[in-house]
Amino acid sequence: MNSIKKIKIAFVHDDFIQFGGAEKLILEIITEFQNDKNFDILIFSSIISPKWKNVFHNMDLKYKESFLGFMPFSYVYSKLFFINNFFYYAFGSFDFSDFDIVISSSTRFGHSIVTKPSTFHISYINSPPKALWDERKYFFNKNLFYILIKNILPYKRIYDFYTQFYADLVICNSLNIQRKVSKNYKRKSIVLFPFVSLKEFKDSNNIIKGEYFLIISRLISWKRIDYVINTFNKNNLKLIVIGDGEELERYKKISNPNINFTGYISDEEKNNLLKNATALIFPQNEDFGITILEALNCNIPVIYLNKGGAKEILNSQVGIGYDSQTSSDLERAISKLKTFKFNPKESRVILNRYSRENFIKFLKKLVLNTKKQ
Repeated sequence: MNSIKKIKIAFVHDDFIQFGGAEKLILEIITEFQNDKNFDILIFSSIISPKWKNVFHNMDLKYKESFLGFMPFSYVYSKLFFINNFFYYAFGSFDFSDFDIVISSSTRFGHSIVTKPSTFHISYINSPPKALWDERKYFFNKNLFYILIKNILPYKRIYDFYTQFYADLVICNSLNIQRKVSKNYKRKSIVLFPFVSLKEFKDSNNIIKGEYFLIISRLISWKRIDYVINTFNKNNLKLIVIGDGEELERYKKISNPNINFTGYISDEEKNNLLKNATALIFPQNEDFGITILEALNCNIPVIYLNKGGAKEILNSQVGIGYDSQTSSDLERAISKLKTFKFNPKESRVILNRYSRENFIKFLKKLVLNTKKQ
């Protein structure tokens, strides 16, 4: 009896260092394909930290790491590679000749891989590189570093522009990103919304909410947690900040005792805090925002900066928007929570647009149809 030939798929991601929304999404996609007998998969990335290698080993996932991963502590100093072209060299060094399809997941350089005509490249764009295309936001509070490298950014933008044409098909994670891809790269694309795993939040209805607000974010300067801290220093309400990053220690120093930092915690611990929060604070201009969907699934409102992905996802029935990243605007939004009525039915309508089932069904159908061509 002849065995069915499996479709060989390479999954490419910028790097596996942090545990952010993009990493969580690509890992869940990989898991879906790993459990499907029709596919044979392998993971490629420029740098994979020891923590992520343990994750892959525990999940029995095979991976290949570029030469950057063999540099001592490259996962600690990876941001310095932005100055040179090491990331482009790293992704250009991979050989995908044995694969039918490559799916790249990118917020920076993962889309710059090169494939031969026989290998179909699907580029899933979470965001164009912020350091190149939105430098004022990315280099917020890093004036000296920006001054040192700003003259090389135009050349990197040109290179990044042309690498986008390596992909056979471009998929964006939102209408917001689709507009950026069209403007920055002059490429047509389709939209496939990310998903949130609803199973993690079952039995979240009818829970008595705690007397605290919550932030879930990487603690880096452009996420703008600073003005949220200033706000809660003044109003003395309880705030819990989940996440790790380069700004963690500085934020701790400028925070009053009513603000608590958990650092990195497990999904189970995060979900328990999320279920019982008064509201999620979403203070950044984010390209999408998986944590928004997680909050809605727990039936808690979102107080959000009315820009980017949050503006696309939310409305006045499930959240309270504000216009500028200032303490005064945020405080006014918080004060409106006293009379706000959360609409759980509208929350379900929104979540249904971002279902895991729809995402995986669409992507697998796309892969199978591509292989038949």
